[in-house]
Amino acid sequence: MNFMLNHRLTLAGAALGAVAGFLYWQQIGCVSGTCAITSSPVNSTLYGALLGGLLLNIFKSNKGNTMAIKTIIQSKKGTILDVRTPGEFQGGHVKGSLNIPVQEIPARLDEIKKMQAPIVVCCASGARSGQAERLLTKENIECYNGGSWTDVNRMQSEPV
Repeated sequence: MNFMLNHRLTLAGAALGAVAGFLYWQQIGCVSGTCAITSSPVNSTLYGALLGGLLLNIFKSNKGNTMAIKTIIQSKKGTILDVRTPGEFQGGHVKGSLNIPVQEIPARLDEIKKMQAPIVVCCASGARSGQAERLLTKENIECYNGGSWTDVNRMQSEPV
């Protein structure tokens, strides 16, 4: 049920896209039968659902998490964990952050569990920190994806 609430905009987009995909097949379709997507009602419906879900997913708000992350960072009540490589980390990082590369997280879970929670995870762009967040959440560790380390760094100095 929680999944449905968290992803209702994406699911609504998928439903609308599925209807649009089916209607596209029904009204326009592929006359020659050689079109991989529009030659079959199933393919057209699934493709429409995928595109609709992706399109409406763009509009999901992350504002609540951003405020929570900013509060955690500024109050210094958690841990900032940078999951980039040591070389990237040495090239620049958030003051006071710790460095554990994302591929080392499974082997270092005991160490991470001892860190002050909540954990704000960051990397270069937010992709690896998203992966780290999923890994840590599965281990029941309270954590947030802070995105890029430069965004987290900026949040340290911005007013709440």
